[in-house]
Amino acid sequence: MIGSKKLSTIREELRCALAATGEDPIRWLEERLTATERQGVAPPAQSEVMHSLLRLLEGRKRSRRPRKPVRTKK
Repeated sequence: MIGSKKLSTIREELRCALAATGEDPIRWLEERLTATERQGVAPPAQSEVMHSLLRLLEGRKRSRRPRKPVRTKK
């Protein structure tokens, strides 16, 4: 259950769980992604989940479009 956990707490728990294998979790995910994409056997949903995990571990934020200025009526 995620509930009221902060994203930083979830990220740290995930890093610890993946680090238990002794490998760098980011490198492991990257290798797995490239291998499955090269073979073309990964279902799109699985690939999307793995990409999301990679973004979460790297701490990248999604790029947002700039907001348009609000115009007031005269």
